[in-house]
Amino acid sequence: MKLIGLVLLSIIAVGATIEVRTSLGFPVANATVCVASQCVTTNATGHAEVAHTGPAEVYIDGILAWKTYATGHDIVTVTYLQSLEAKPLAISGKLVVKMVKLVNGTYVDLEIPFAENALARKLPVGNINYQLEVYILRIGDYILGKPVKVSTTLWEPKVDLTALGLVKMCQIKGIPPVTAITLNATHMGRDITAYLITGLNYTGVADTDIRLPNGSRYRLQFKLAEFCNKTLGVNATRLVIRAVDSFGAVRTDWTIAVAGGTYRGQAELWVLPGVVYTVTVDAGFTKKTITVTTRQPSEALIVEVENAYLLLEYQQPPKRVIIGNYTLAEAAPRRIELPPGNYTVIADIGGRNFTYTVTLKPGQALRLVVGQATVNTQTATNPIYIFASAVLVIAAYILLRGIPRRRQLTRGQSHS
Repeated sequence: MKLIGLVLLSIIAVGATIEVRTSLGFPVANATVCVASQCVTTNATGHAEVAHTGPAEVYIDGILAWKTYATGHDIVTVTYLQSLEAKPLAISGKLVVKMVKLVNGTYVDLEIPFAENALARKLPVGNINYQLEVYILRIGDYILGKPVKVSTTLWEPKVDLTALGLVKMCQIKGIPPVTAITLNATHMGRDITAYLITGLNYTGVADTDIRLPNGSRYRLQFKLAEFCNKTLGVNATRLVIRAVDSFGAVRTDWTIAVAGGTYRGQAELWVLPGVVYTVTVDAGFTKKTITVTTRQPSEALIVEVENAYLLLEYQQPPKRVIIGNYTLAEAAPRRIELPPGNYTVIADIGGRNFTYTVTLKPGQALRLVVGQATVNTQTATNPIYIFASAVLVIAAYILLRGIPRRRQLTRGQSHS
């Protein structure tokens, strides 16, 4: 019995524990650990008890991932390869892991498909650096005419398409009026870095701030290869339009309509040289429309709308005032802005119409007094009238004096 106990103790003494975990510290269950042709499986905690010390092999998912020497308590740390490090574009194809040792002792070339860099199955990565062959069948959405083979290792699963000459980097810097560049229906901003597959022709679209006469924005199509590592600009004119009156003032209360947009007093926009644009200034009392065609990188256009002011002063408050065919916002306006010309002014004051004709010239402010001054109710004395009245009074006095005298003389004669 003592002999049996000593043998058991010696067996326990030479046994070992191998613990398998991930790089994050999580246990790896169901890994196979083989020592001296005896294999055991790790439990839920990632531990495997082996009966002997010596060379040990750890198989994960049936693939040899680690070789070590079992001594007492050994820790095996593994990671997983789930995708290739292909840059600058994603690739699709197949991955061949060369001479993989399986748990049954055989060696095979393990083939794993991948799409957009992602492997169809994950590969355990330990201290066995297998040789890899990457067969590229597609770059992005482009299918290659024939597969491209790249050799690498499990520890360096990288594929540099630029170094292989399969992809070219193209940088383009947009300058105003370019606002953004679109490539393959992808909005990429004004400054872009694109990766072009060698041998393919790429067409980009530049969005701009240039306004077409109908108000839509101008878009430029261009070949990317012609602008790689260059600046992208568009031939355009920065046009400034100002609306001024006959007094030289910029009128921010007037509207400018051009290329589908409306501005107040001043318009600033990008336009295409050599293209006819229509500009309309609405001053409220009149409109002025002109056309403009630019030639230079920057141009200024002054649109003058002739105007004048009629200043009305009323002797009495009017009921209403009519000036030509214009509709007035006020019944008794004091200051009216009008285009130059001849006007008839009619003022209704106390039921009586006062009519005036005025002529307004560009840049003129004409003052017009409307109505009449108040009439004095006292009657003025005329000197001629005074003289005539005096003559009549004297004549009447003489006449009255003469009548009695004649009567007396008559009576005297009758007595003789």
